[in-house]
Amino acid sequence: MMSERAIGNLEQIGQRDHAETSEYRIFGPPGTGKTTNLTRQIQRAVNRYGPGSILVTSFSRAAAAELTGRDLPVASDRVGTLHSHCWHALGGTEIAEANVDEWNRDNPHLAITPVKKHSTLDGEEAVDDDSELEKSGDEALQRLNRYRGMMQLREFWPETLIEFEKLWTQYKQENGLLDFTDLIEICHRDVWAAPKNPSVIFADEAQDLNRMQLSLVRKWGGRAEYFIVAGDDDQTIYTFTGATPEAFLDPDIPEDHKIILKQSYRVPRAVHSFAEALIRQVSRRQEKQYLPRPEDGALDRFSRDGYNRVDGEILKSALEHLERGKSVMFLTACSYMLRPIIQVLRKQGVPFHNPYRKSNGFWNPLRVGRRGSTASRVAALLVAHPGWGEGARPWTQADLGLWAESLQSKGVLRLGAKKRLGALIGNDEVTNEMFDEIFEPGALDQLLQAYEGDYRALLQWWRDHVTQDLLARSQFPAEIASRRGPRALLATPQVVVGTIHSVKGGQADVVYLFPDLSHAGDAQYRRGGGLKDSVIRVFYVGATRARERLYICQAESAMRIAI
Repeated sequence: MMSERAIGNLEQIGQRDHAETSEYRIFGPPGTGKTTNLTRQIQRAVNRYGPGSILVTSFSRAAAAELTGRDLPVASDRVGTLHSHCWHALGGTEIAEANVDEWNRDNPHLAITPVKKHSTLDGEEAVDDDSELEKSGDEALQRLNRYRGMMQLREFWPETLIEFEKLWTQYKQENGLLDFTDLIEICHRDVWAAPKNPSVIFADEAQDLNRMQLSLVRKWGGRAEYFIVAGDDDQTIYTFTGATPEAFLDPDIPEDHKIILKQSYRVPRAVHSFAEALIRQVSRRQEKQYLPRPEDGALDRFSRDGYNRVDGEILKSALEHLERGKSVMFLTACSYMLRPIIQVLRKQGVPFHNPYRKSNGFWNPLRVGRRGSTASRVAALLVAHPGWGEGARPWTQADLGLWAESLQSKGVLRLGAKKRLGALIGNDEVTNEMFDEIFEPGALDQLLQAYEGDYRALLQWWRDHVTQDLLARSQFPAEIASRRGPRALLATPQVVVGTIHSVKGGQADVVYLFPDLSHAGDAQYRRGGGLKDSVIRVFYVGATRARERLYICQAESAMRIAI
């Protein structure tokens, strides 16, 4: 249970002496219920000041919306990322990163990948620190944003960065654009109060805001009755955007303005002991009492198998946990390390996803419900077979359009059938006459014969007649349906794959953590000091995703963290 001291401080937020500061700082170590406690604070503020008198910000709009819950009458424009609040405050300007066609044409050696403006404003296109930026200009822009976000004096910038900044600034001015860092910088300089002058401001996951962003929160917070920054300096992992523990911890505030949530409801004793020993190696942190949940849990190590050798003991272990109904998470420092892991999962027909990075198709290949996905086509094919089980139903015209439009035409479809199939979207049942009009007689006989057999026979008939392109892409969902039954395509996968950065806020019963580092990460780790600390914090976050058991896998090379 939460300590009496923590309960008292939570209840007294907003009622302490504000002569020195009106900032309150909630520290939420892994699994301590920070979101729940912050939601309660939002409820208190709404009750006291009204739903239009608060402002809520987090790393994504979805995360911010979760804080306000379903029962609070908070307007949507009061909830969002800090960038989105700034964008609205500045009148909804055009964003430079979403308008780079002309830049790329004039500066091909510094090309920048265009972003979706609203997706990025809402925090849905997060970037991982894995050294896999798509274009040459992406790295320069990320570096520029980092220096600006840390508010480093321009005189200390590298000369190459100064030259890039001149070109980028000229491009923005000539086209009337602002980039994402401009939104924060201009508001920090010119906008004295948050939009609609809220009485209370809430900033969640504040450890991953950079110095400029936190300075803006504190500037706007100073105009409010009080404000809360919530996070955990030990989980500062977005250092590549300029976030640092110092930005979160400084300036210091009175002790009675600090609230430390000490009881974890996720991390068991064995994992907690490992994580605590790891995080205590860093040089700067807020000292905090942090307790494990009252279960032993387990910490195990693989002496030989790493991310390139998952198909041995690691796979055997994971399948055993899945059979027992446990959720499993595979975590690496960099996305390229996930490729051999994903290859093994695909070969074994093990469903996986990453619900925290839904836009990443490589990590989310089973997107049933999205028209055109191979998983949707396989599900549409099998839903009419008795082997589907509960919920089986006759094919609709939309079903037929999905699974039949990608069939080979020769010997299968009648002349003009492709065009007709592409227009089928309704929920009316498919008639016998429609089958006769779509399929060649011989192909229809084979289809009906396959339908009369096991659902696998129907699936095989379909795969025997699809185009070569779709044949390869259908391998994974077909393997899942064959091994685990058709309805497995609709179930939420028990396996999560991702980089440590990508699973922020996530958890699983069982976590497989791979200690390998990229060349850049290894250089940081070996240099020591704050750079080494940043690597340690990333793996601390990875370890504390485990609710029951943590596996430390073997490294593939000497580029590794010592854990």
